[in-house]
Amino acid sequence: MRRYYRSALCILALSAACGEVERPPSGLLITLDTTNPEALSCYGAPAGWTPHLDRLANEGVLFEEARTVAPITLPAHASMFTGLTPLRHTVRRNGSMVVPPEARTLAELAREKGMRTAAFVAGVVLDSEFGLDQGFETYVDPQTPANVEEHLEASRPAGEIVEEAIAWLGGVREDEPFFLWVHFYDPHFPYKPPGDWLSKAKGDAYLAEVGAMDAALGRLLEYMEERGRFDDTFICAVADHGEGRGRNGEDTHGYFVFDTTLNVPLIVRPLTGQGSAGTRVDSPVSVVDVFPTFVNALGLGAAGDIDGVDLLAGPLAADRGVYFESYFGVVAFHWSQLAGWADAEGKFIHSSQPEFFALKADPAESTNLFGSRPELAEPYRAAVEALCARPRLEHELLDDEYLGLMGQIERLGYAGAYTDEVGAPEPLEPSTAPSPHERIQVYSDFTRARRLMVEEGDMAQAGALLARVVRSNPANHKAQFHLGMCLKDTERFVEAIAAFRAALQYRGGERIPAELNLAVCYYNVGQTGLAIDHLKSALEETVGPPGAMKLLIQLLDQAGREAEAQRYRERLRRLSST
Repeated sequence: MRRYYRSALCILALSAACGEVERPPSGLLITLDTTNPEALSCYGAPAGWTPHLDRLANEGVLFEEARTVAPITLPAHASMFTGLTPLRHTVRRNGSMVVPPEARTLAELAREKGMRTAAFVAGVVLDSEFGLDQGFETYVDPQTPANVEEHLEASRPAGEIVEEAIAWLGGVREDEPFFLWVHFYDPHFPYKPPGDWLSKAKGDAYLAEVGAMDAALGRLLEYMEERGRFDDTFICAVADHGEGRGRNGEDTHGYFVFDTTLNVPLIVRPLTGQGSAGTRVDSPVSVVDVFPTFVNALGLGAAGDIDGVDLLAGPLAADRGVYFESYFGVVAFHWSQLAGWADAEGKFIHSSQPEFFALKADPAESTNLFGSRPELAEPYRAAVEALCARPRLEHELLDDEYLGLMGQIERLGYAGAYTDEVGAPEPLEPSTAPSPHERIQVYSDFTRARRLMVEEGDMAQAGALLARVVRSNPANHKAQFHLGMCLKDTERFVEAIAAFRAALQYRGGERIPAELNLAVCYYNVGQTGLAIDHLKSALEETVGPPGAMKLLIQLLDQAGREAEAQRYRERLRRLSST
């Protein structure tokens, strides 16, 4: 396979071709949430399924061995926009961590250069409250009502994103360069493809979502051509992570770090005349490389002390390796962390049960060689150690006032959203907790239970699965919490109290929602005093749902604690007015 690089000849060709254009080049970043490479025709899907992404590949550079830094949306996007791994930008999970204000983002650099900047985001997991809006003059994300009855209320279809982006581009003057980010969420679970896409995909709802997403992208590219803004726009299309689809025991993503969810499509369409069309690169690359590639292509200045490399600056090092991690199980289930390094030859994964896979001979990652040949992992371990020694940003957490926002993210399947802060272990820190890769059946039971709860409302069957999970791992506070929810909803309040109390025993548990639900259970078994105590404890740190405060006021009135009740009435009134 060829390795692509810029040359002086290519740059001269660009100057000649674009001599009549006075404006600087523009940039378009297209992020494809939860998109597997093999779902695109240019990576092996049926011919013609994704013609518009295929066009970008045919006119640009396709990277065959691209990986994400984490199979989770917010950390991966934070790496694209900062050029830093999650270890250094400090956003390790969805729903409760914020891109630090001190981060230098791609949009900030673009705006400093006088470019118009806009983002149209499809998923609530990338809400502006999580800090990716830094540098964008326009940042449009989904509405976030307090009560979400359906998954899709927390996300928006690609067609809507494209229409908003086109409307915004219509207001950009002909002489103004721009940096535009469009985020498509369609292939994320739950899969509900529009129109007749399901029949076109022969019943494969996931593939149907990808096809519909590509069709929407085509309308945006067509509009840019009509406006004369296509040829001088540097374009990158990249996924934040893939989708397991049952491979390696993982239906969705986030829990494990097999290449089935780490591998992503990454396509760069350079400016017209800037390089050979249809190039394919087989060197390992990462989503962390998006930042420096845009910075250099758009002339945004020095990239700074980052972890990524410019994908078009020259041949990539033969021994190039990339970092990856998942801390999802640490927060959600009290499992060990997963962190590692991969290059063209192999892949090392640190956890309580380390793994090493010889990727060329074993691309399916089926044979762990660490036990028999641990020395193979030493260079990979050293690479992670070197990364750990580099400076990091100071991490920030989402305020508790955004409890409803975290709830919406949890409805999208991110089990660690509703949680207090847990100190993240270092990537190579020893752990006695179970390795996620040894808990595939537990994961399967948990995700099946969540689907039964959310999609079918079958609390009894979900509760049975969750009871099995907590028997095998009592420290799994996430399962304890959801077991409590099932028991509460089936009016088994005494058993629910035990489950919620178990969830509260572990640091990182869902303290606020667990206390609110404990209060409901205590109320239903006639223990008003304990109900009041847990409501007050929860509402000290969050506004909570209005119903919780109304229940507290009611119980205080019934207990004759009128002065306290009045204070909460005044607080509720102030909240209602704002």
